[in-house]
Amino acid sequence: MRKKIALLATAIGLSCVSTAAWADPPLGSRLGERQTKDPEKRERESALGAQEMARCLVNRQNSVVRGYLTSLDPAESKRLDHKMDGEHECFSMSEGNDLVEGRMVTFPQDIFRGMLAEWMIKKDDQVFAALPALARQLTYSRPWYALSGRDSSVDEMATCVSEIAPRESLALLKTTPYGTDEGAAFGTLGPSLGACLQAGYKVTGNRQSLRAAIADALYQRVANPPAPVPPKQ
Repeated sequence: MRKKIALLATAIGLSCVSTAAWADPPLGSRLGERQTKDPEKRERESALGAQEMARCLVNRQNSVVRGYLTSLDPAESKRLDHKMDGEHECFSMSEGNDLVEGRMVTFPQDIFRGMLAEWMIKKDDQVFAALPALARQLTYSRPWYALSGRDSSVDEMATCVSEIAPRESLALLKTTPYGTDEGAAFGTLGPSLGACLQAGYKVTGNRQSLRAAIADALYQRVANPPAPVPPKQ
């Protein structure tokens, strides 16, 4: 499932808003001059657009975002998801100008959740900065996996990383998407990612999807903590 949300930058004295579309073109179509041929640049622009959307939604619909991320009921999650559809005015948009005062961002469900989780974490930074590192478990299973839009093996790995390396995970979320600082943060997380990846699996996807998975898992560690294990008799 892919989400489409329009971001409108509001400025005093402007009476009309035009929107630049950033959706991916159909397979087999010509990209045209408007879109770059550099795939890494396109990924970076997509990540920055998703970040701006998430920041806007968290600021303007905080309670809806919180409910969406914490809900474990598929019907309620879908209802809250739909409440975030449509156009959203934002007073601080990057890469805006006098001619283009809006843009459309399109992205998969897992990126959507991860970007929202990342900005919710940034709004409550001290709580997540205080999370202790935990011992690695043999297996991980959480109810929210069914709503993430990811393969469960990715969520298990991200949960493991968020528990054994919470400070490094938080440091990653403070970097610029596709920036050199993000690359360095992923390098620091490398040993934890390797230790948490199940035997026989390999990580696929780009930086954006992996960052989103880690953000979601770190947020869920506080929002939906696992039930305490009863002491052995």
